Amino acid sequence: MKEFIEYLTQRIEAGKEEIEALEAEGRRDDADFAKVKTNIYDVCRTVTNALRERPGAGAAAVKAQLDRFSISWNEALEKAREHDDAKNIVVGETKMEALRDVIAHFPEVES
Repeated sequence: MKEFIEYLTQRIEAGKEEIEALEAEGRRDDADFAKVKTNIYDVCRTVTNALRERPGAGAAAVKAQLDRFSISWNEALEKAREHDDAKNIVVGETKMEALRDVIAHFPEVES
């Protein structure tokens, strides 16, 4: 689990650097989407830290929460698509992209 948290921390730091660079270039919209992605990594790190410390929770609880995020955020994305809400479609796709990356790096076994 330690490596997973380190990965999330690296993604957060890289995201902060990207946001700063984009803002310096005056690319405000791109910076906003980088903020969304960075926030997803931060949320996942916060949840992981909280659940790994909870007795009886651990990796299974983290995986369950990531699955709940996936379901909820995918539903929001589908709703945005139904309403042709371009901004929220892009935000939703950005969130799901980051979450897929988080899940791909999640350890299968508690370490």
